[in-house]
Amino acid sequence: MIFQNPETVICSISLTRTDTGAPIDPSTSIKITITDPTGTSVVNAVAMTKDSTGQYHYDFNPNQAVPGNYKVVYTAVNGLRTTVQNDNFILE
Repeated sequence: MIFQNPETVICSISLTRTDTGAPIDPSTSIKITITDPTGTSVVNAVAMTKDSTGQYHYDFNPNQAVPGNYKVVYTAVNGLRTTVQNDNFILE
């Protein structure tokens, strides 16, 4: 997705059970890390906001941020199981 600075970038993730497809919440945590185009972490393992079961979001406000491709890493910890999902967005 492409966003214009200073437009809020809404990063969201849906977590579901593999076997049934039903929404599920991680028992331990769901966090987000965002890295800017220079490789600098601008959001580092911050807890996401829960919208409903299995639905989470984080509002990134890029005021004065570097334009380019941003990397997003979602990390869900459910007991001893850690699941990582990668994403990205472009800031113009």
